Amino acid sequence: MTRSSRGRRLDRRRFLAASSATGLALLAGCTDRIPIIGDSRQMLDGDALSAIADEEPPTVPETFPVDIEASFTEQHRTAAQSKLDSVPAPFDDTEIPNGVIRERLNDDYDYARESLQQADAAQTPYSRLEHTTRARATSRQLQAAWGAIESDLTRSDLEAEVPQIEDDLDAFVSGWSYVGDDPVRAAVVHAEIEGEIRGSRRWLAIHPEEYASASGQSLELGEMASDLEYARVSVAVASYFFDRFRGDLGEQVDQESRFERARRKLRERLQQEAGSLPREDIDDPTEFVDRDVDETAGIRALAELARDARRRVDDTDGSDDGPRLAIELLLASRALAHLEAYQSLRERIENGDDVAIDDAEDVTALRSDAVAAIEGAREAEQGQLLVRATLPRFANEIRWADERFADLSGSVSAESVTYDAVDYVVVAELCRALPSASADVAAVLRES
Repeated sequence: MTRSSRGRRLDRRRFLAASSATGLALLAGCTDRIPIIGDSRQMLDGDALSAIADEEPPTVPETFPVDIEASFTEQHRTAAQSKLDSVPAPFDDTEIPNGVIRERLNDDYDYARESLQQADAAQTPYSRLEHTTRARATSRQLQAAWGAIESDLTRSDLEAEVPQIEDDLDAFVSGWSYVGDDPVRAAVVHAEIEGEIRGSRRWLAIHPEEYASASGQSLELGEMASDLEYARVSVAVASYFFDRFRGDLGEQVDQESRFERARRKLRERLQQEAGSLPREDIDDPTEFVDRDVDETAGIRALAELARDARRRVDDTDGSDDGPRLAIELLLASRALAHLEAYQSLRERIENGDDVAIDDAEDVTALRSDAVAAIEGAREAEQGQLLVRATLPRFANEIRWADERFADLSGSVSAESVTYDAVDYVVVAELCRALPSASADVAAVLRES
């Protein structure tokens, strides 16, 4: 699956594959934090701040506008469970004397079982399938690593799997097209399919020297087997989604030319609106507004929104390999949301609201504002298909921000609290902007 959650340790190659599988990993959420300038001696009540983490975070289940049968998910669950059953995990020091390897494989075992439990508790078929396919790939990693320890699995065995997966991928791509009746629904579905295609190609991008270096190394062979399993699953999921979507259409209209026209219009609009962003060479974000203001949580959020808006506008003009026509339409809706959020927050600060943090109650208020904005976006009628493709990520941002306050106690510097509370401000502004930005993209799609 392509809209994967956080929490899994990934090496550099795996991270690149996962994050660029859809091009959607950069659509939402905070990235590199801009360091806070200046020094603050103000201290806040850490115990009061830690109580924030006791609040239940908002839940926005991940959905997908294609009916996913329980039987399809069960196929992946059965494959995952079969792989788990084939190994004597959890391992002890008799089975695997090497403590590092034993710990890694037991971690994989626990993670796969946890993914299956999460699938059982998932609120939507899409989310259930996501957890199940993740369990399948991790179970394959565990099975392969144990097979290498037992001398059953070799580098050649893995190399032999590649041609069939490549053939299956090529066969699917040759029969896939941008069909659909409603262009907005079609864009969401085909963006997911594009992501699975791109993801499969990246999972398959194992260079010969990597196979050679992994010869006889159980952990490395396990990771490669997992990559191949992800590639295999991506092809299966893409094919399933396309078949289910196409079979449900009243009329199969080729949307590719419409998507192309919409992409051109949206690129022109984004480039024009990006002209309102501050220059990149401005180091002090307090210069973004035409009034004297300290470097508050609002100013830091404004700097993040400006940087991320610029990055997302640039990302809609992608030139890398692989299909991303539909992905870029969804990217455009997020880029517009960032631009609108930046302008909205800037006006808010210009009008006198510094969004400053003086005590724990201020942080609680910012969090409440973000939660209310999420709920508002969830209930908005505008651009709902596009909103639903992003909103779950914003709910997760709240949870991750909460976790940063969980272990606080005693006195905590206001500077560090401001740093951690920025996400609440960013999420609130983005969620308020998301429905109108999504509606604008939907209108462009239908009018193109």
